[in-house]
Amino acid sequence: MANHVHFSVNFHQINEQARAKLQELFSRIRTDNDYSWFSDIFVDGEELTYEESEQYSWTTEHIGPKWCYFEDYSAAENDVCFNGESAWSPPEQGLVKLLEILEQYDPNIITSMTYEDEMPNFVGVYVYQGSECYDGFEDEWEELRDRVIAESETLTPESWDEEEDDWVDDEARDTFQEEMWGIIGDSQWQIIHECVEQIKEDQKEQ
Repeated sequence: MANHVHFSVNFHQINEQARAKLQELFSRIRTDNDYSWFSDIFVDGEELTYEESEQYSWTTEHIGPKWCYFEDYSAAENDVCFNGESAWSPPEQGLVKLLEILEQYDPNIITSMTYEDEMPNFVGVYVYQGSECYDGFEDEWEELRDRVIAESETLTPESWDEEEDDWVDDEARDTFQEEMWGIIGDSQWQIIHECVEQIKEDQKEQ
């Protein structure tokens, strides 16, 4: 069974034309299914049908993961976002495909995606200017562990036993589990804030 990856996409700057287009794309999502499939938003009935979008061959090429669905989505004013679950990896290709559509209506659109593997084997964050990745990072397990140790007020490098490839004791393991998600979230939102502010400053100077 595939590991689930949770992802969250937020639009930090989007004009009314692009927001209206996104709302129209969201309206294509079928409501009679058990899941709200990401691929549904690209179905136009001509170049792509719902049946074609359900094929793994199409999904892996255009969305990334073999399956991907939304848990929540909104194009409401001041609340433009979506989040969901996917198999093994985040839907990077799908997000870029969507942004290539939206940037035709708003070339200054700014978007971020955060994601976390359920274990987590990896976590990441990327910020997009238009449909181009501006900056971000992905931490695999070892990098994530070291990030948490570096930012923890309790854990130290000695909390991890390199020879045993494990925490030195249950207290260190429990502390890591308690602090991990908070540190991940803070790290993700710090880079989002820095990138969004810098992109906006750059746009003002153009």
